[in-house]
Amino acid sequence: MAAEDWHDELVLVAELSSVNNQIARFVLRMLDTDAHRKEQMAVADECRLGGRLVNLGYALQDRAVHRAAGRGRDAGTIPTAPCDRAYRTAN
Repeated sequence: MAAEDWHDELVLVAELSSVNNQIARFVLRMLDTDAHRKEQMAVADECRLGGRLVNLGYALQDRAVHRAAGRGRDAGTIPTAPCDRAYRTAN
C-alpha cells in the first residue's frame, strides 16, 4: 500500500473513532431526554452529526470500491458493484 493510501486509512480510522464517540454521547443524551433528565440536543448539533455520518458513509463506500478495484491489500474478486450509489438516493 502506498504512503498516501496509509495516510487516507489513518484519517478514516481517526474520523470513525471520533464520530463513534459522538454517537455514544448522542445516544446517552437521547436516553436522558427520554427520562426527562436533560433537554434535547440542539438541532444544529444533530444536523452536524448527521452530516458527519453521511460523509463517513460515503468514505467507507469509496474505500470498498477502491479495494474491489484491487487498490487495497486484501482486494478480492467481487462479482457485482460493491456499493450501489443508487442506494444513497433511494433510501
